[in-house]
Amino acid sequence: MYSYLNLLPHFMNGTFNRSALDALWLTSEATDSRLSQTLDYANKTEFVAYDSKFFNIIGPDATIEHVQELAFQSHEAPCYLKDTNQLFFVKWGPPRGDNGTHPWQYLLDLDTNELIKIRTNPPTYNAHGCVYYNHSTYVVTDGYGDKQSGQLVRIDPRTLKQETLLNNFLVQPFAGFNDLEIDPRGNFYLTDSKSAWRRRIIDFAMPANPTVYFVQRDTYRMKPVHITDGNANGIAISPDGSTLYVPDTGVSKYYPTERTPYGNRDLSAFDISPSGSILSNRRLLSNPISYFYGIRVSRNGWIFCGAGDGVDVIDPETGFTLGTIRVGGGDNLAVSVAFGRYELWIAGRGGVWHVKGVRERLHRDW
Repeated sequence: MYSYLNLLPHFMNGTFNRSALDALWLTSEATDSRLSQTLDYANKTEFVAYDSKFFNIIGPDATIEHVQELAFQSHEAPCYLKDTNQLFFVKWGPPRGDNGTHPWQYLLDLDTNELIKIRTNPPTYNAHGCVYYNHSTYVVTDGYGDKQSGQLVRIDPRTLKQETLLNNFLVQPFAGFNDLEIDPRGNFYLTDSKSAWRRRIIDFAMPANPTVYFVQRDTYRMKPVHITDGNANGIAISPDGSTLYVPDTGVSKYYPTERTPYGNRDLSAFDISPSGSILSNRRLLSNPISYFYGIRVSRNGWIFCGAGDGVDVIDPETGFTLGTIRVGGGDNLAVSVAFGRYELWIAGRGGVWHVKGVRERLHRDW
């Protein structure tokens, strides 16, 4: 593990330059030789700390292994299926496959490391986000051409039987779901984004701006609770159910290589009303050191964000980035994470990584 503590000066001599979309260690034009050496060394390590709290969370024994090396295509929506000891995840979007449309997902056996493609019954098209809750896998989809708008579905992890729970808001189709979260009472929060429409995965006219929806668990009544300024990406809730975290990825224009440099890439926090259906007191919690965020929250409230070169760990009280779990640089890219007890899995461009030996317990109670 490498510590940046007290190594980066607040005033640097010479010239230096870095895009906000590039990792810190990709700084160009750094004429200070000591700074260049520090960045080069950090680019070869797997854990980088910016704060001593990161050591307390990760501990001295954590390791990371690239357990599945997959193609350039982005992979995401990882879910740890406790009942079967498998990792569910997906391949997302164009350009691979039939214009990016596919009716299958991945299951990774965590005992044997065997990777298989699965099809649910009926097939689940273009899955994009996943949460495991109460012995079921809940998945949101982008939709499928002009045949389906985005859907919320429930999958039995043992039989792979799929049931559609939601596919419209008062007859309005969804633009394409990105992710979902479930609160301790079983209510849903869904992020409807521009991504599927912009990549032509669906043929529906974009019906609304990117929106966060609240869905009541027992009745499936739903309402918008937040309209994003740029685009809707991941979503996560604090362990006590009182705070919702929403990253805005308006910086992502169409494809991962096409970004608008002045688009939003912030992480906001909201207070949740007792009913769950009203958000208030929006505040800027963090802006990524680089790239933009996918998000999950651990048992003790630490915010783990896929942020391009690695997974950033953020303090929910201060918003400071405590450290980064790196996925090797190059074309690899961290998108999202799934928690086990003292381990986590990272899915992204390049495949799946397994981080084990973490000091803190990570998975939550529900």
